[in-house]
Amino acid sequence: MKICLITEHFPPHIGGVEIVFEEYAKNLSKRGFEVRVITSNSGGISGKITRDGFEVHHLPCRALFSHPLFSPSQLEEHVRWADVVHTTTYTAAPPALKACKKHSKPCVLMVHEVLGYKWFKIEKNPLLALGFLLFEFYVLKKDYDIWQTISNATQKDLLKYGIPENKTRLVYHGIDYSVWNPDVKEKNLNGLLGLKDSDKIFLYNGRPGKTKGIFVLLDAIDKIKDDLPKEFKFGFIISKKPEGEREKFEKMVRKYRLESSIKITDSLPYQELPGYRKNSFAFIVPSLTEGFGFNTAETAALDVPLIVSDAGSLPEVASGKVLFFKNGDSDDLAEKILRASRSEFGNIPAKKFEWDESIDKIVAIYEILLQKHD
Repeated sequence: MKICLITEHFPPHIGGVEIVFEEYAKNLSKRGFEVRVITSNSGGISGKITRDGFEVHHLPCRALFSHPLFSPSQLEEHVRWADVVHTTTYTAAPPALKACKKHSKPCVLMVHEVLGYKWFKIEKNPLLALGFLLFEFYVLKKDYDIWQTISNATQKDLLKYGIPENKTRLVYHGIDYSVWNPDVKEKNLNGLLGLKDSDKIFLYNGRPGKTKGIFVLLDAIDKIKDDLPKEFKFGFIISKKPEGEREKFEKMVRKYRLESSIKITDSLPYQELPGYRKNSFAFIVPSLTEGFGFNTAETAALDVPLIVSDAGSLPEVASGKVLFFKNGDSDDLAEKILRASRSEFGNIPAKKFEWDESIDKIVAIYEILLQKHD
């Protein structure tokens, strides 16, 4: 079977979607499928490369709000070659589907999250928020063969758009437990952040994007700066992009005069993250929305305590020592940080998200679609 994966970004570009499609490509190839990944040149690579038994075609693309814009003509050769096309929200989906319709190929859409009217909470400019909402509606309401969701929360939000439930499939992502496990060797997080060995670190790791809730976390830190024992500090391992959000965050840290409590460093190679997270006192996930929640599931696999927003899918994937706070509520988050400093965590039985199980379900979708199209 020939599978064409069409996605906006792919490694070396960093992100959760990139991890997913890389795992799909590697695992499908290992199972004997012919796989082509069609993506943009956003990771700094152009042209065709072959790796791990599959092809990756990095196409030149313009971008809108950091989302590459493919044309259907760029995709047609690869869609025509494929038996099944698997694409993803947002901008990759419409041209992929158009090429599929032209060449009578089945098309699966992976839906990471559905924001709906939450756009107006995330984007302060109401015209932009309306534009994002309408574009999301336009992408999701097209006639795909299957809508693949990645959590119950995403599935529930998708159905509000009137998508037929019998054409949706829930397939959780997986976690690489050879990388994320309690036996990971700890790395010196205090040294990385320039803190004393005796300091205890609440850690955030990810993008400073609008949906990630870092300003909610910053407000919470400001509210408890006089109540939290002095040995507790906050570490932020964050990317430089989006640049405006990173600059705004650093400016707010200075405005609140929190430089002694908050230490910031740039993103690290993926393989180094488990050791540093393992060395933290607790890991904070303040997301305003979340379709799956890799950071949460990965850190839970390390047996590191979590302070997690109740947004989206996060209650589905969090386990171990956990404190939940109300999405977007900095007062509640501040209270939970103080409770965490006293080790007053709840406990949720361990949850497992295996890639093999995920790939089994994806293959089942492909096989059903091929039977229908034969």
